[in-house]
Amino acid sequence: MNSFVKGILVGVGIGLVVAPMRGDEMRRLLSERFEEMRGYLPENEQMNQYVQQVTDRVSQTSSDLKDYAQQAVSKVKETGSNLGDLAQQATTTVKQTGQDVAGTTKQAASSAKQSTPSNT
Repeated sequence: MNSFVKGILVGVGIGLVVAPMRGDEMRRLLSERFEEMRGYLPENEQMNQYVQQVTDRVSQTSSDLKDYAQQAVSKVKETGSNLGDLAQQATTTVKQTGQDVAGTTKQAASSAKQSTPSNT
C-alpha cells in the first residue's frame, strides 16, 4: 500500500509539472495536493505498529520454517538409518541364502555321486 500511495504522489506530481501553468500557481497547487495526499498516509506511530507486526510475523514464520527444516533433516536421517539397516538385513539374508544353496548343491552332488554306480 505504501508503494501505491507513493506512486500516486509521483504521478500527480509529474502530471502537475507537465501541465501548462505558471510557476507560483504550480507550487501552490503542488503544495495543496501534497498536503491532501499526506492526510491519506498513516501516522508515524501507526506505521511503526504495522512495521512491528510485519516484523513479528516474519520472525515467527522464519522460526516455523527453521523448525520444519530440522524436522525434515531428522526424518531424512531416520529414513537413511532405516534403509541402512534394511540393506544390512538384505545382505545377510542373501549371504545366508547363498550359503544354503551352496550346501544343498553339495549335498545333492554328493548324493548323486554316491547313488551312481562306479564303472571302474
